[in-house]
Amino acid sequence: MKSSIIMATLLAAVSAFPLTSMAQTSNAAATSESANGGILASGDIVVTALRRDSTLQETPISIAAMSGETLREMGSSEITGYFRQVPNLNVSQGQIGSSRISIRGVNAAGEATVGLYYDETPVTGPSGTNQDPGAVAANLNLFDVERVEVLRGPQGTLYGASSMAGTLRVIFKKPDASTYEAAAEADASAIDGGGTGYGVKAMVNVPIVEDKLGVRVVGYYQKKPGFIDNVLYGEKNINDSEARGVRALIGYEPGPDTKILATAIYEKTTADDQQGWYPQLGRYKTDSKVQLPFNSEMQLYNLKADQDFGFATLTATGTYYKFNIVRTVDFTPTVQVLGSLPSICSAYYGQSSACSPDQQSDFSDYAQSVLPVIGYQPAWLKSQNYEVRLASNGTNLIDWTIGGYYEHRKDHIDSNTTSVSPVDGSVPSPLQNLSYRYVETRTEQIAGFGEVTLHPTDKLSLTGGLRYYDYSKTVSGESTLASPLTGSILADYEERKASANGLIQKFNVSYNFTPDFMAYASAGKGFRPGGANNIPILPAHLIAYDSDSLWNYEAGIKTSWLGGKVVFNASMFQIDWSNMQVMARTADGLYAFLTNAGAARIRGGEFDLTARPLAGLSLSVSGGYTDGKLTEDQSSEDILISASTGRKGDRLANSPKWSGAASASYKWALNDRFDAMLRADYAYTGKMKSSISATDPYLTNYGNYSTVNLRAGIENETWGMALYVNNVTDTVGNVSQSSGFGYSDITFSIPPRTFGVNLHFAM
Repeated sequence: MKSSIIMATLLAAVSAFPLTSMAQTSNAAATSESANGGILASGDIVVTALRRDSTLQETPISIAAMSGETLREMGSSEITGYFRQVPNLNVSQGQIGSSRISIRGVNAAGEATVGLYYDETPVTGPSGTNQDPGAVAANLNLFDVERVEVLRGPQGTLYGASSMAGTLRVIFKKPDASTYEAAAEADASAIDGGGTGYGVKAMVNVPIVEDKLGVRVVGYYQKKPGFIDNVLYGEKNINDSEARGVRALIGYEPGPDTKILATAIYEKTTADDQQGWYPQLGRYKTDSKVQLPFNSEMQLYNLKADQDFGFATLTATGTYYKFNIVRTVDFTPTVQVLGSLPSICSAYYGQSSACSPDQQSDFSDYAQSVLPVIGYQPAWLKSQNYEVRLASNGTNLIDWTIGGYYEHRKDHIDSNTTSVSPVDGSVPSPLQNLSYRYVETRTEQIAGFGEVTLHPTDKLSLTGGLRYYDYSKTVSGESTLASPLTGSILADYEERKASANGLIQKFNVSYNFTPDFMAYASAGKGFRPGGANNIPILPAHLIAYDSDSLWNYEAGIKTSWLGGKVVFNASMFQIDWSNMQVMARTADGLYAFLTNAGAARIRGGEFDLTARPLAGLSLSVSGGYTDGKLTEDQSSEDILISASTGRKGDRLANSPKWSGAASASYKWALNDRFDAMLRADYAYTGKMKSSISATDPYLTNYGNYSTVNLRAGIENETWGMALYVNNVTDTVGNVSQSSGFGYSDITFSIPPRTFGVNLHFAM
């Protein structure tokens, strides 16, 4: 009933907009036009992808950018809300807090393949028990951001090891010491057949000392509605969650050539349960016997200073951030299977012979008595990041950037396998552990980098870049409590170290045939550090694994037509990926570990087209294609070809071959006080598979869905209201699906059809 009322109101609001007024144009509509109101901004928007200011069309790489205004109009408050609008950008989502970002099909376990930057800070997650920090992308709120930049292709020379396939940058709005500003936003939503949600956000900018010292503070609270039901316990909408946070920025300009910026961020996300669902039980249904609570807490502190010397600007930045997270996983299916196996019964009694019937019966009774069981894993990460760089302020002949980087990162995880309440699946306090181990990882990296662009003519630009890196990783841990029911064994404290150094190269050439037509070509290398596994039963020769790397070869064009009313950009690429880091499994299937095996080639391209045929109207369409296949069998001295490892010619996993998006946004003067707005966003995500091997017994296929979001509202320069419907067609959009030991087809998906209202205020 609630959903029907909201939908009726939305349709009434849309029909009330007089078509005859479409010829009128207000100041707000003109402002939207100049701000590039499509999904992907183009033209004059300023980006800093090259560590210095340049416009989107002047930057000779494949880059997508979205302004904060566009994100607000789309209703996107985090990474998972907009990535489907950017071709060849994908986020593999699982339980809350488990998101892996990939670009151009480079999707793999281990260190992140895409650098995630919040302003100056590269942020990653804890390594976990299987050295996979890339699986935990920090998803901070995007209220009051200047823009988001998606840099495709290796950005290793300027952004480091985690930018193997590209870089995603979130740029916050900065304090303004010359004026007072305030903004607020309120949102309420209801999922068709699910729960309700709401949120409030606010910003205030205050000049403390005019033109010298300003403060900008942002606060927010968001309750996301749930839509998954637990049919075993009769609980509805179990996957709702809450997020709250504050962001404070202090800007100080003691002189015309000096800027100092201090940033502090705190965000906390909680969920009582975070289940996926099982299609065999029905749409958005689960019968899990456990609750899977989630908790994450991010604290980030950054200090940045810029000194303009005229010929160049010196930037120094230092960051400390702490990321606490509690991850949980349903271990009941695994214990149920192991509790029925005669070999596990023998291990339980410590005998080499088979169990007697009485022993087997007693063991089965014991296994049932400890159910249900979860993996309960509190983890934390502490990281210090420092960078100093000197960038030229631009000349007719040469642009350059040189700098140095240092990172010191330490993370820790406690891996508990514990029995939970058989009544409601809740986690007891204290824990009732069956097994326990911990893993700790220390990473240290230093790097020096430089990039030079020569302009032999006013049309030709030649760029070369280098980065020298030297890293070390130390992995330690022990297992102090073990049980055959969890496949664990006791293990004494052990420490392993891995280290390496090397060079990353980049080459780029661009040519401006006209002021509105540029072509470019580039070749760049990206890499990820290796490391060491800490698995108690792992053979010694599998403990260490090496770094992997790729070369990206790319050509593209950037064009604008009809005085900038039409912008068309396109690129094609080939990626050669060698010595791939592979997530393998122990023979019993219970432990995952990283090793190196195989090589791959990825070919594809992307394009975006934005048109503004008349004042207030913005249209955009974009698309991406990636075809990634193994060029070598995933076999080595460490792992042999099996049903779960890939063979030459197999397609890469967890990335769609096709992706695309389109949007239409129209603003016009409703009367002398208000503008009206209509917006539609469409996105398509292609088919994906969970494993490279077609013969993997746990292989699942997912993806292959489209979504449509509609929005209508009225606004002026001070305030506005919009009604929206997301996922209009109520598509079941599966963002991940997997099977494993004792379970099959656990599915995580986008929210069903959602109705909402949004109010915003600015002054």
